[in-house]
Amino acid sequence: MTVRIALDAMGGDHAPGEVVRGAIRAAENISNIEIVLIGDEKTIRDELRKAAARTLFEIIHTDTWIGMEEDPKQAVREKPDASINIAARMVNDGDVDAIVSAGNTGATILAAAGHIPVIEGIERTALATVYPTAKFDPSKRGFGLMLDVGATLQCTPKQLVHFAFMGNFYMSEVFGFDRPRIGLLNIGEEETKGGENLKRTYQLLKKADELNFIGNIEGKDIPKGLADVVVTEGFLGNVVLKMLEGVAEVVKETGKYAFRKKLTWKLAMALLSPGIRKLKQRTDYSEYGGAPILGFKKLAIKAHGRSNAKAISNAIRVASESSRQNICQKIEDAIGRFNLKHEPDFAEA
Repeated sequence: MTVRIALDAMGGDHAPGEVVRGAIRAAENISNIEIVLIGDEKTIRDELRKAAARTLFEIIHTDTWIGMEEDPKQAVREKPDASINIAARMVNDGDVDAIVSAGNTGATILAAAGHIPVIEGIERTALATVYPTAKFDPSKRGFGLMLDVGATLQCTPKQLVHFAFMGNFYMSEVFGFDRPRIGLLNIGEEETKGGENLKRTYQLLKKADELNFIGNIEGKDIPKGLADVVVTEGFLGNVVLKMLEGVAEVVKETGKYAFRKKLTWKLAMALLSPGIRKLKQRTDYSEYGGAPILGFKKLAIKAHGRSNAKAISNAIRVASESSRQNICQKIEDAIGRFNLKHEPDFAEA
């Protein structure tokens, strides 16, 4: 099965150079894939020449794109021919199977929402992110998925349950997790903790036979890897995500300081360097392939704004694998079954 991916070549802090190099890397390493580059054709061709690309790419020209600092709502509305809007239209028209962009997050979400139909039965989409976790035993994979992290700031119990289904299929089908452990982020482990929304969500998740729901988890459990999928509202999820990114930066800067400060520390850092390299790899966002926007009939992957070629290539790989596994259809089928069975419960919620 050949998968076609629309790549926003103009999105990201290092576009189009790193984006184009990421496309080349993906094309050389992923079988049965076609990548459509969307952006300024002359600039893209210049980058392809500089990289001595051996792969031929389809290029769709536009001289309009959305900058990282632009207002997403205004830009998506006023720039219908922006590269991300063209990509979203292409996936809706069936010309491609998925889209990838490292550009403006809000614009990517809004462009997808404006052109790609939402799965029937789903009320809100979710932006998910893969994050590193501690791996103390073989049962833990070293990373988890959290959703939502910013697409839907406040959620109903029904929407949170749907997020659990989305995360379950993404982790099982794309990353090969066997019955991913689903945790509901709360202020305590007991099912009576939290506000009414979280209490109702807990009860609904307990009834979801297709999910491996392990109950409430607390913030401290996230980096420990207690759950493979963490379900939360977008507001709280975004706060947690930014906190994790901040901690990673502090650790990195502390290591640099220790290396510069004393000779003994320098020697100790040299001895620890193999472990440090492994830690760096585990905390490197470029390893995980970007953040999927789940809930649409087709997949959109939001790569990190600072994505290099490696990160772009991994985002394309994840988009390709998700399309091959028909993730969106599996989510739709499972949520349809659950909605039909538990509609009275949702009414109470």
